[in-house]
Amino acid sequence: MQSKTWGLVLFALGVFSMHVYTTASFLWALMGIPLAYPSVPPSIWGYSVPIGAVLMVIGGLVYGKKAKEVIK
Repeated sequence: MQSKTWGLVLFALGVFSMHVYTTASFLWALMGIPLAYPSVPPSIWGYSVPIGAVLMVIGGLVYGKKAKEVIK
């Protein structure tokens, strides 16, 4: 049960990372405001989508992990 919880947390974090980047970029461009995020360094901001995708894959792998069966 613990691995399912961590899998969901990692997956949700990945979705959040991708969503914030794409939605924020679109909304800022829609309003005509230059894209400036002082709290996030530009070098990390560009990698948020690949990091989100990797977190989603890792979350899926952790969620689907099964305990090994014991052969008697």
